[in-house]
Amino acid sequence: MPEAIQTAFRKAEKRYKRGQPPNWDNVVDLAAAAANEAVRGIHLSYDLESPATLPFQLFSQRRPPAYVLRDHPGLLLIPNPFTDEAQRWLARKCLCDCPRPPNRTNLDAFFSLPPESLFELATDTEKRSQSIANRTQADIQQSDVTLPKEKFYTQPGSPSSLLERQRWCTLGLQYNWTTKEYDRGSSPFDQDLDNLMRAIAIAITRPNGASDPSTGNEYNGNSFASEAGIVNYYDERATMAGHVDKTEEKMDAPLISLSIGLSCVYLIGGTTRDTEPTPIVLHSGDVLAMCGESRIAYHGVPLVLADTTPKFLSCPNAGINDNTTAMYPEWHYFAEYLTHHRINCNARKCS
Repeated sequence: MPEAIQTAFRKAEKRYKRGQPPNWDNVVDLAAAAANEAVRGIHLSYDLESPATLPFQLFSQRRPPAYVLRDHPGLLLIPNPFTDEAQRWLARKCLCDCPRPPNRTNLDAFFSLPPESLFELATDTEKRSQSIANRTQADIQQSDVTLPKEKFYTQPGSPSSLLERQRWCTLGLQYNWTTKEYDRGSSPFDQDLDNLMRAIAIAITRPNGASDPSTGNEYNGNSFASEAGIVNYYDERATMAGHVDKTEEKMDAPLISLSIGLSCVYLIGGTTRDTEPTPIVLHSGDVLAMCGESRIAYHGVPLVLADTTPKFLSCPNAGINDNTTAMYPEWHYFAEYLTHHRINCNARKCS
């Protein structure tokens, strides 16, 4: 595409994909958000309440600092409000629990995946070398997905090789990436994740109080329920093209997004690709909520930042004393994965 007719969003994507932004001073970094003129500090009107069903505290602060972008009403940012143990719990859940059937992954159409997650299989000394069979061409055609071009999808693979190709899994209502609709049936949304997302939705209800609608979120979080969600898995080379999430029947509830592992550059634009996007660095633990006008804004991830995973995730012995340790593989496997990957877990209400 000639440079002259490229959209502002596409130009920004290409600029950051090269890994050499012309001016890092233009990037909003939540680690120093208070000092950035592009953001405005706000006060949460309600506490972040850790669900009573968990044997540990999710949040390190009940009323953490929060921000909105001046040029993007409704985009709410909370720099890492989680405890270290909570982030490790999220990583375990996203890698071991979420990708299990009946939830679907990008690999389901091409491989006969077992009931265990690929991460669990890849870390099991007895199962890591087993071969996972690919589906037949007839099976693939019946699954309403684009036929694969890469030979990888037409031959068996080990759990570890497939894990590196796992890009997403869907939660709750199952999203069809080909038709862009929720037509894959549904599975129970993980109750603990729903409790977490609901706690955030309640805490961000009408920031600064009902008298300040400028924050862009008038939604009452007590009405929030996680009906659909996606867990995205990024390696250091992965990107997410600019897009708008607009499949949901109703768009008044916030889309809540959590980051774990490597940091990334996140672009938030406007309702068309012609709006110049604002680049934001999202770090591990950061909460981003798309509310109000920002709910229909173009957004994407053009760059994952290597060597940015915090020590409490990358250290091999970090999670050995966590409350949920016995339920999952040894932490050093997670530490190795998170050193080179970013996980994004998001949830939305659809009706």
